[in-house]
Amino acid sequence: MPAPPSTLRFCASTLLSLAATLSAVLTIVVVSGGLTAAVQLPQAPPVAPAATAPVDVSVVDPDGRSIEGLGPASFTVTVDGKPRRIAWVRHVNRGPGSTGEAARRQAGSTAIEKFGAEPARNVLIVIDELSIQRGAERTATQAATALVDRLGLDDRVGVLRVPIERGGRMSFTTDRPEVQAALRKIVGRASLAAHRPLDRPGAVQPPAAAADPDRAAAGDPDRVAAAERERAAMSLAEAPRILDESPGPAGLVATLLSVMESLKSTPGRKIVVLISAGMPASGLPLADDVVRSAIAAHAVVHGLWMPGAKDNPDNPLDGAAFERIALATGGTFSALGRNADKTADKAVERAAERAALEMGSCYVLGLETLPSDRDGRRHAIRVDVARPSVTVHAPAWLMPVADAPDVIPPAEVPPGGLAAPDALVRGPASPATDKARAAAARQLELQRLLAKAIEYVTGYQREYSMLVAEEQYVQNSAGAKRELRSDLLLVRPQAAEGWLGFRDVFEVDGRSVRDRDDRLRRLFLDGSQEARAQLGLIKQESSRYNIGRVERNINMPLFALEFLGAGNVARSAFSLSGSKSTGGVTGTQVTFSETGRPTLVRQDQKDDLPAEGWFVIDPASGAVMSTRLLFRFQGDGSVFAVTVRYARDPNLGLWVPAEMTEVVIPNSLTSRVGQVAFEGVATYSRFRRFQVQTEAEIKIKK
Repeated sequence: MPAPPSTLRFCASTLLSLAATLSAVLTIVVVSGGLTAAVQLPQAPPVAPAATAPVDVSVVDPDGRSIEGLGPASFTVTVDGKPRRIAWVRHVNRGPGSTGEAARRQAGSTAIEKFGAEPARNVLIVIDELSIQRGAERTATQAATALVDRLGLDDRVGVLRVPIERGGRMSFTTDRPEVQAALRKIVGRASLAAHRPLDRPGAVQPPAAAADPDRAAAGDPDRVAAAERERAAMSLAEAPRILDESPGPAGLVATLLSVMESLKSTPGRKIVVLISAGMPASGLPLADDVVRSAIAAHAVVHGLWMPGAKDNPDNPLDGAAFERIALATGGTFSALGRNADKTADKAVERAAERAALEMGSCYVLGLETLPSDRDGRRHAIRVDVARPSVTVHAPAWLMPVADAPDVIPPAEVPPGGLAAPDALVRGPASPATDKARAAAARQLELQRLLAKAIEYVTGYQREYSMLVAEEQYVQNSAGAKRELRSDLLLVRPQAAEGWLGFRDVFEVDGRSVRDRDDRLRRLFLDGSQEARAQLGLIKQESSRYNIGRVERNINMPLFALEFLGAGNVARSAFSLSGSKSTGGVTGTQVTFSETGRPTLVRQDQKDDLPAEGWFVIDPASGAVMSTRLLFRFQGDGSVFAVTVRYARDPNLGLWVPAEMTEVVIPNSLTSRVGQVAFEGVATYSRFRRFQVQTEAEIKIKK
């Protein structure tokens, strides 16, 4: 077999500087039931013009994915049973990739139909420990962790465990290790009662179906039993002092009322994820007050219900009120599995995925207002959409809230030749338009997925760039075998192109070649010229332990992410190619082929060597879960391929490389099928971070 080319290199600049990026922290202080932001958020615009009031609505398909192409004519809204005119509609993309996608879709905007973005979301996870059975903490932790894993790296997350002890502290932060540490502290506080546990929360009866079976509707869950309507209700004016008057740690309902009331002072939307086994019957009279307070705070509740029992069998938990709170605020409600088995684990993952997908976009309807809308009474909203097989989530009542401070970017040209296909989505039903609509939907799905992945890679460079991992690397070539153990550092300096890898070998074929003294960490914290010179020597030293005929510097697990970088994505053609499960998460596979010249990788430092391969991307967060790069050598036609599988690290809250496989396959026309000239398998463990961080805490006073 002809020898492969001698040199395969990525053209990158030299290391110029390293800068640790501090995690953005949003701090919230609770004082007598009030929340005040210590870090400035984007200022909310004034309350919507006097003629209109904004209402957030989500419209999703059976899989929880947002329905596209809806305008003012697509919605029908009634307030207190009377039609209400929609003056404008704004489609808001939320979370990773939202700004870029909104910019690409602005070309199709009109005076009454625009596109906006909410780049960073505020997500508060509330865990009701009082209702969780002792020993069942795993399900609650798993559900919360699975949801956080589906969020963007720039989303701000807070964790609140109920009951809140006096002097408790909480923060909203982008620092995922801090969030993961808080979730690991969840403890169930309810013992198994003697009575039969509740197997299923009571379902809230939906409003009567519309005459048209193809019209989905949301709203007006105000139709409750007469006995429930007769229960005494606490006014909102009393809510701020609930925590102060509680003789001990506050319960779930009191905490929710206080938090919702307090969130009103923070501009924009808020997402509250509530994990609970329900509320005791004594808290039912306050359920509607929680709903009203949440709507007034521009907060949506997503409920994750855990089967459980209460210590007191005479005051059992009520799942129906919990479900009511979630749906009436415009959120979702899902039941989690009882037992820690594979079926229950999948149910938890599905519930987290659905909630994360629904958080990814919304429509803002600008409703014409009437003087009666601000009379302080509840005004029931009903929202209908004339589309088959869709679900609509909207708030139950009209409240005078300020419009969210969405980003309205100017229109821009999509990268990689991707066009915003909104014009193809609309039109009367026919075989031709249905086919065009399907093609447009796939193109839009691809566009959205790439936008999320591009933003994820940008954030990943910041979060990953100061991590060191232990690498165990086994190489086989022509009957020879080499086993290396090394410390691997991958950095992406701001002034350099591409990832720079430092493989500091400390063991070769079971023989120690240096002391394991974590010298990479020490050298990178040392900014002297001598330290930089030593780093250069480490790179040269590690390469001499490799075997095989291909000299390369692209056998680094993160190298494939270069093709998803904001400056490089236009160099390749992308297409959807199905789905693939990784680590319990179903991702979307995207194939690509490099079309730009000169190519990122050069053969013998002079000839173009175009790449092809695929990425598996989480559709909710944009996280890259696996990659494959393939290069076909000029001359002998042999192939060099690198495949990387990622896994979620529970301590870091990141997808990190778990395994990298690289192979050189001879030309299939001149060699036996399946023959491999070289194979290397590297596995990664013991990830540790060395990075300066700041923390901010808030004291919760009662």
